[in-house]
This record gives sequence, structure tokens and C-alpha cells, in this order.
Amino acid sequence: MERKALIAAMLPIVVILTGAKGCQTLDARAEAAAQTKGQAAAAIEFPDLPAACTAHVVRVKPKIGEKFRWINQRWEVTADNRDLLADDCAAWGLDMQTQYAGSR
Repeated sequence: MERKALIAAMLPIVVILTGAKGCQTLDARAEAAAQTKGQAAAAIEFPDLPAACTAHVVRVKPKIGEKFRWINQRWEVTADNRDLLADDCAAWGLDMQTQYAGSR
């Protein structure tokens, strides 16, 4: 018996909520559709980041018996390599900025 009473109480609420969706005017629906279509047309898919932008610095792990100057030299090589990757990423980013600035 409680179940029927609950259904009877909920029925008017469900009818009101489902009926309210169709109360928009035709102009309002057309405006919403135009806005959605415009947003989809204006969206620009950003390309994937190159490996240079996401690369980490290679770690230099000392070996037993290795002199400090050799360790330091290896570290400088890995740091230089990472700097080159960062320069590549900066050039790529500048290129993307100029490309996307021209497409607006």
C-alpha cells in the first residue's frame, strides 16, 4: 500500500519535470544550437607535446672507482642534452603560438 502511495505522490512531480523541458521557444532552441555549433567549429585541437617538452634530466650515477671530474663531466653532458631538448621545445612552442595566432 505504501508503494502505491509513493508512486501516486511522485507521478505529478515526474510529469512536471519532463514537461518543463519542452517549454523553450523555437528561437531559444535555435540560439542554443547555434552556440553549440559555433563552439564546436571554433575548437582547435592542440597537438601532442613533443618528447623534448616532457623529457627528464638523465641521472648520473657514480661508478665505483670513478673520479669526480669524470662524474661531473658526464653530468654536464646530460645537462647539455636536456638544455637542447628544452630549446627544441621552446622553438616548437613558439611555432605553435604563431600558427594558432594566425588561425583565429
